[in-house]
Amino acid sequence: MSMSMNPASIKPHGSFSDAVAAAPHAVASPDAFKVALYGPDGVQLGWLGENGSEWAVLVSDPNKALILESYPYGGVMYYRIRGTSRYMSVSSNAYVGFYNWIGARGWTRNGTRLISDYNHHAMSLYSKDNGYIYAWDEYTVLDVRFVG
Repeated sequence: MSMSMNPASIKPHGSFSDAVAAAPHAVASPDAFKVALYGPDGVQLGWLGENGSEWAVLVSDPNKALILESYPYGGVMYYRIRGTSRYMSVSSNAYVGFYNWIGARGWTRNGTRLISDYNHHAMSLYSKDNGYIYAWDEYTVLDVRFVG
């Protein structure tokens, strides 16, 4: 993906599954958490949610926030929606979404930032109006807090 590309100018078509199977045996994780998203000024912008097409979006209602669990596998940290085989991933256009194991992408926590192992960009937001969550450093990089 070109560093000069603007992912927000390319609206996703279809579901996240279309853009990006077999999962390893799903084992219940002892942790379960929601992801609170904060701007660089320390103000909470909302929560990590998902739209009807499996794309990650900013939601304002904590009751609509996804409940995730950590899933370490092969020395890599993955995050999946609790009780499912759908993992947080990044599309080739830097959109974050949820997909089965074959499209899962690892993530690394670096302080309060969540960095995609796929494109090495931090979780970010283009704008509240746009609402999609990206892994793209040129947008507003989000501070991420796991709230149990």
